[in-house]
Amino acid sequence: MKRGSENSSGVNTGHKGRVHVRDIVEVAVGSCVMAFPVAVTEEIWNLSESMSFFRVGLVLLGSLFFLGLFTYATYYHGALEGYERSFITRVLSSYFNTLIVCALILLVLDKFPLSSQTAVAVKRVILVGFPACFSATVVDSLR
Repeated sequence: MKRGSENSSGVNTGHKGRVHVRDIVEVAVGSCVMAFPVAVTEEIWNLSESMSFFRVGLVLLGSLFFLGLFTYATYYHGALEGYERSFITRVLSSYFNTLIVCALILLVLDKFPLSSQTAVAVKRVILVGFPACFSATVVDSLR
């Protein structure tokens, strides 16, 4: 079932930059699809301890870039003019919601040392969020 309608440019006009509860739930469920299997790996735990913030920043930028690219192709069909704010809102809210889900999963696994090793915790969330944001967006785009 399709939410909203498409205008003559093919842009889904049903969202207009608003994030609905359904979107949040879809992103959360989609995030779990990849976040949990990745979060339980010792490789991610070790990588978050040894990887520099610069490289983790590159992962974050890559996540946002590819998430934006997928969102652009899926929701805006090459016609972004007039919907820039909606686009930015959708990309950032999807990524932020994904990071929250990743942090919660890591917290449950007792692998989110925010108070004792803040840098490691932040890097861990970003690394787990890389694949999770893509599965979140794919689940959100299924209609």
